[in-house]
Amino acid sequence: MKKYLILIIGLSIITGISVFFYIKGHDSLIPGYPFIITGLVTGMLIILGGCELFANGVECLGDRFNLSHATAGSLLAAVGTALPETMIPVIALITGKAEHKEGIAMGAILGAPFMLSTLAMLLLGITVLVLKFINKRPLPQMNVNIKALTFELRFFIIAMSTILIVSLLKIKSLNYILGIALLLSYIAFIFYSLKHESIEGEEYTEHFHFGFFLGCPRRLGWIIGQVLIGLFFIIIGSHLFVEYISIFSLLSGIPALILSLLIAPVATELPEKFNSITWTIKGKDTIAMANITGAMVFQSTIPVSIGLFFTSWDINITEVLNMTFALSMGLLIMVFASIKKKIPALLLITGGIFYLIYLIKAI
Repeated sequence: MKKYLILIIGLSIITGISVFFYIKGHDSLIPGYPFIITGLVTGMLIILGGCELFANGVECLGDRFNLSHATAGSLLAAVGTALPETMIPVIALITGKAEHKEGIAMGAILGAPFMLSTLAMLLLGITVLVLKFINKRPLPQMNVNIKALTFELRFFIIAMSTILIVSLLKIKSLNYILGIALLLSYIAFIFYSLKHESIEGEEYTEHFHFGFFLGCPRRLGWIIGQVLIGLFFIIIGSHLFVEYISIFSLLSGIPALILSLLIAPVATELPEKFNSITWTIKGKDTIAMANITGAMVFQSTIPVSIGLFFTSWDINITEVLNMTFALSMGLLIMVFASIKKKIPALLLITGGIFYLIYLIKAI
């Protein structure tokens, strides 16, 4: 109990610092970059701390109810660590400045699946190569639940392809229909994912990321309380992060859409990346990969439906390139996994090429 209180108090202090700098910045006619950078960093810390508190709680539920690694990764871990990206567009649309809120929202919505399918995969590939180099792995490849992986990637590819087509048609009524379809499809995805079976060697011998500090509460009520407190900090941190991005956009002259496409997803997806790298190091490849692919499915359905319902959803060449690259990487991994029944590190590193091309184009 003391450990939980220490973490909550720490997050509360960081939140207070972030709010203080935000108020001080509003008192100043022209806030400086040190103020903005401090605000962005503290906002990120609040988001990540809340996300890890939340994720540890939902993952303890996976252990409690004896779920497979594929199910725990694609549903519990993925949803928990995807919440920051989801909260940013929601908070931006509710409280953001009129001239920037849609840019921030769409940037966060479309940036998330792109970053997961490119940058996150790149980092996983590098991790596997390093483990092979230091003789911690016999082969430079990931050994995952192929059936679960190909299902999730197939779902992602269908969803993103449909989103891209409807976006290019620019018919508002279709946006609403697709938004409803995406929500229903994710419900179907949940039911199917719960049927994922464990493969040989899957054990919960260690608790998830942050387990070394928190462990899992003995009582179900404490686990649920931990989840709710984590969600609270995610919402607060997301709100502050959106405000600081708006201020930075005004001061620098860089469009809010570009900033949110590059900065927000990188920052808020740190939980997915760090958790997956940690599980890869421990040899838990299925949950490591499912954490990312499950988040890709979540991000291509729930946040996109929010954007389709509550924004003009007017995309340009930057967003088209974003979705095309995410689709290409997902298709590449799915086809290779279906044929070869394995995931080599070099295949994952290909995501870095897509990310680099997009970065050059966006800037």
